[in-house]
Amino acid sequence: MTNNLFSKEEVNTGRQWSFDFAKFVAIVGMVLVHSFIYIYGEEDMDYGFQYRLNNIYGGVLAAPVFMYSMGVGVAYSRRTDARTMFVRGIKLLLAGYLLNAIRCLPQLLLWKGGFGEEHYNLFIEEVNLFDILQFAGVAFMLFALLRWLKASASVILLVGVSLSVFGTFVRSVDMGSTTLNMLCYPFIGIHVGNIWTSFPLANWFIFVAAGYWTGKLIRHCTDMDRFFALVTPAAGFLFTICMIYLTTNKTGMFSDISDDLFYYLTPFDAFVCIMGALLVAGIGHFLMPHEPQILQREVRQVSTDITRIYLIHWFFVCYLLGGLLDGVLHLAVPQGILLLISMAILAVSVWLSRCEPFTRIRI
Repeated sequence: MTNNLFSKEEVNTGRQWSFDFAKFVAIVGMVLVHSFIYIYGEEDMDYGFQYRLNNIYGGVLAAPVFMYSMGVGVAYSRRTDARTMFVRGIKLLLAGYLLNAIRCLPQLLLWKGGFGEEHYNLFIEEVNLFDILQFAGVAFMLFALLRWLKASASVILLVGVSLSVFGTFVRSVDMGSTTLNMLCYPFIGIHVGNIWTSFPLANWFIFVAAGYWTGKLIRHCTDMDRFFALVTPAAGFLFTICMIYLTTNKTGMFSDISDDLFYYLTPFDAFVCIMGALLVAGIGHFLMPHEPQILQREVRQVSTDITRIYLIHWFFVCYLLGGLLDGVLHLAVPQGILLLISMAILAVSVWLSRCEPFTRIRI
């Protein structure tokens, strides 16, 4: 069935609608999840609608889809030399810690204002957090090293799988000192006190590597309709069966949320998420060409501006939701209202990402 589906030459080098759609789905999920976490808190995200939003959409179909699509984007990028990728990695890493400083300020002000000692703990955690931008920065620096070594896409994928296996055996460890924990937490799953990494390189690089391998593969694809006609049903079937197994048996990334296993994924967890990413991309491939032109343009533009949108939305989440509604007013926002607020935050963030001075942000 796959005869003549791939050629020796690169014939599919244009923009990929499927992964623009995937990134659009990812940023919507991230905005929703972050909004709900800041109102409900981590402890109240373990049941009900917010559990499904956080753990199914956010954890499986948002962050992993974004990272997988990022890898595909690298394969389609015109500038993937080692120096360019290393510099971009540094920028992303610095942007991540600058964002931490912006995110933690409301918690510091709430603590200083006498709204409770818990805000001091949240302040320290926000300062130290190794989040998705920091991960992207370190991932790009590792990519730079691999590009400098002239590693093929298959070798990079093997590195991703090897790191995933390694990361499975060093989850939730304590290196014995604050200094060692701070030095190691970008690379392995550490959550000791207020030192916490959400996206350790060892457990999450597999998504970028798999995306890069996929991107290099489909550059040789002669018929993307046929490719996704084969891949989408298979990915959907595997994703569904595996998710039923994981959630029913409460194993893998669904075994113990409080112990961070949801973030410190195993290779099997990663495989399930990659199947989810391929399913989302396949749906986008067949859906988007039939949508109105204005919607197609919006999805493409959001995909292009996704880093700026990600940066901007945190201001509203941390200051409006975490700072004012939760920290000062202690409002119990109904889920329906919070969904509308989340969508408003997304819409305003998208609009601002196209305005000065935000258009000058290029990472």
